[in-house]
Amino acid sequence: MPFELWAAAISLGAPTLVGGGAVAAAWLALYPPAPRDLGGARDLDDEAERLTIEVEGADRLNAWHLPGRRPVTLLLLHGYGRTHHRMWRYAGFLREAGFGLVAIDFRSSRREQRLPTTLGFHEQVDAQAAWDWLKARAPGHRWVVMGESLGGSVALRLAAHNAEAAAVIVDCPFATGREAVEDTLVRFLRLPRWPFAPLVRQVGIAVSGKDPYETDAVAAAAALADRAILFIHSESDERLSPLQSERLWDAAGRRHDFWRPPRAGHNRAWLVHRDEYERRVLEFLERALT
Repeated sequence: MPFELWAAAISLGAPTLVGGGAVAAAWLALYPPAPRDLGGARDLDDEAERLTIEVEGADRLNAWHLPGRRPVTLLLLHGYGRTHHRMWRYAGFLREAGFGLVAIDFRSSRREQRLPTTLGFHEQVDAQAAWDWLKARAPGHRWVVMGESLGGSVALRLAAHNAEAAAVIVDCPFATGREAVEDTLVRFLRLPRWPFAPLVRQVGIAVSGKDPYETDAVAAAAALADRAILFIHSESDERLSPLQSERLWDAAGRRHDFWRPPRAGHNRAWLVHRDEYERRVLEFLERALT
């Protein structure tokens, strides 16, 4: 679930933007519920090493590490309104194939001292802290980053800033923060861009101090033309248009793998096409890491 709570809350609060309704709407949007969403996958928490990773020297990030048989480790990044549990659906088959894994909770999804959800600012800092830990912990490994939705856009930006990222896997990412907001309003909530998109932006800035429109994964994709990327985006995504991944794919040079699973909706390709999903991801990793 990407940004529908954000947009829905703002739309409900719009008539009372100057009053308490706007505050309540913004609070719900920027601090959404973060359910333990396993999607039928096995919970790997008890089998993982629980980590506490420093972030900017003054905060901490919760993470879970599963070592692998191969000298390759993947950093797994969840989407909006979710936690690391969402990524265990992918960790199951990746672990079985011998890959090491690190899953994190963005600080905007933790239970205590939560940061407001942004469309990449805080999440980018979190991902970088986990990446730095990963490099220090496994200096002889090769590293891959995989993310879905918001986590996918962060994954592209993370790889663009870290040349040692050997490969990137993104499932239903957005191209820019602006397009993420507008798509959610128009495609999912059936609301007009005007006046709701500007309201979403302004309340986001007021509460979080960060402009959600500043996130740009297109520039990141363009910087990754020489890296291996697997794009996954369902043709029936009801929240983020597959055209957003088309834009990212185009920016990266149109030479990367791009799977468009049918009838899968937003981030449901693993649920709907599980065997093919796992096969495609594993085949991509074998090619990218050879």
